[in-house]
Order: sequence, then structure tokens, then C-alpha cells
Amino acid sequence: MTAEQPLPRHISDQASRWITARDAGIMTPDDDEALKVWIDADPRHAQAFAEVGRLWEQLGDDPFREALRERPCAPVIPLAVRKQQSRRIWIPPALAASLALFTVGAIQDWPTRWRADASTAVGERKQVALADGSHVLLDTDSAIEIGYRSDRRVIRLLKGEAAFTVAADPRRPFTVEAGTGTTTALGTRFIVSRRGQGAEVTVTEHSVRIGSFAAPARFTDVTEGERLRYGPAGLSAPERTDVRIASAWTRGLLLFVDRPLGEVVAELNRYHSGYIGVIGADLAKHRVSGGVRIDDPVGAVGSLERMLGIHSARLTDRLIFLHG
Repeated sequence: MTAEQPLPRHISDQASRWITARDAGIMTPDDDEALKVWIDADPRHAQAFAEVGRLWEQLGDDPFREALRERPCAPVIPLAVRKQQSRRIWIPPALAASLALFTVGAIQDWPTRWRADASTAVGERKQVALADGSHVLLDTDSAIEIGYRSDRRVIRLLKGEAAFTVAADPRRPFTVEAGTGTTTALGTRFIVSRRGQGAEVTVTEHSVRIGSFAAPARFTDVTEGERLRYGPAGLSAPERTDVRIASAWTRGLLLFVDRPLGEVVAELNRYHSGYIGVIGADLAKHRVSGGVRIDDPVGAVGSLERMLGIHSARLTDRLIFLHG
């Protein structure tokens, strides 16, 4: 398969689904027979299956291969090989198992979605106007719960990241709860990124007061241009940060300065509904600087290729691997 004469996307997509299902161990004898029929139906099918198989072997035991094994794609079984013993559609066990895995993943997120007053899907950003004139910009795959009362304004960041622009109201403090701590506005703008039971707070204008639920409880003021992390172990010390980089996502950008490519790709994956990986530990450690747009992750991969002089193997735009 060459860049000048790529196989049709639907063929590469089908081949990647077969390979992933096979490697995940969910193929049945009926599925094996269906695969043989599919390969024999068109020489391009065999070519695509071989290309995908060779790439898969190159991945070895890298972490992203393990991640793919945990969420295999569902093979699309051609109608010609489906059993037609009744009017009911027969669903191959492998397909049913794959669909079940996706369903379980969706169910696990239902409690968060049920609680949320506002949320975003992967790759989506959303501006939320609050009743007091404050605004929240939700990043990709994020959710908040709004708990306004007569004496205080509380926003719970259930997951993800959000940028807050706070309307002044001395009678009702504005507080963001996330994990094991709280952030109370003393000024105007700040960003909270939830990380497990903790969070990272970046102040982009004026200051905030951060409190920790961890024993012993304590509070720290953080000023413009500083960030602080907290978790079950308590608060870290405030440190200086580049707010242009920290807030770049609010402008639709991912900016990075002297960061490993693996970290850049991991960040870009937050905005991509598929999976982007890096083949080779040396390439993943290669330090890069630059910027890409997050509203087009596939285009961002192309920018990284041109920026670094590297290449990508794409099993449809949902599954992309960068390599040297």
C-alpha cells in the first residue's frame, strides 16, 4: 500500500476491525469462516489484511497496543456470509461481544452524565452562561454540576477541564469543587483541570484561594501566572507557568514547548474520537515545540508529520500511528 495509491478507506477500516477482533481473542469459528470469505472476495482485501497485520506485529507489547486490546473494534460481517435461517438477523458472537464492550464503556459514564448540568463530548468545547453573568468554557469530554444558593455559588467539576470567568458578587463567593479540593475566586479568570481525585488550577487573571480536604486542611492563595496541583496528599507549592500555553485550548490550540512527542500525542488524543499512537520509544521521547489545532485532530497529525519530518500509518482516520 503506497501513499500514491491508497486502498479505499472502507477496506482498510474493515481489515483493521478483523485484525483487532482476532487479536482481542473474540473470534469464533463462524467468524473465522466469514473472514476467509471476505479475504477471498477481493484481492484488495487480502492486501489490506496483510498490511494491517504487518503494522500490528510492529507494535509489539507497547502500552497503546494493550489499550487497543481493551477496546476492540467490532468487525462488520458481510451480509453474504450471515446465516439466513429465519427472518431475524443473526449477530455473530464476536460482533456481539465487541458491541457489548462499547456498551459497557458508555454505561460507565451514565452516572456522570446524569448528574451533569452541562457536559461536552470528546472533541467538543462548549460555552456555558450562568445565571449570575459568569461563564464557563468546557473543554473536551468534561462535565459540571451547578449548585447556586442564596449565600454562595458552587460549581462541581465532575470530570475534564473548564475555564471560569467569574462575575463579581461579594455576597456570594464563587467556588469550584473538584476532587479533594476547592478553588474560590478572588478575582476573575482561572482554569481547573480535574485529575483523578485531584486537580490542577491555573490562574489567568487576578487570584484564587485553593483549599484541600486532605488532613491537615489548609488554604493557599494563588496569583495570576501561577498554577498549583492538589490531591489526596494535599497541596503542592504554587509555581510560575505560561498562561498562554495553559489557556491555549480555549482558543482551539494545543501549544507545546520542549515536550516529548508522546506527551503531545497523549494530549491530542483527548480531542480525538479514535486513537493516535507513536511507534518506537525513541520517537515518543523526541522533544518538540510548536502548536496544532485541536478542533481537527487528524489535521493536527498531519502538522506533526510535516513539523518533524515523520510519517503516519492510518487504519482509517480513527486509528493513526506515527512512525519515523
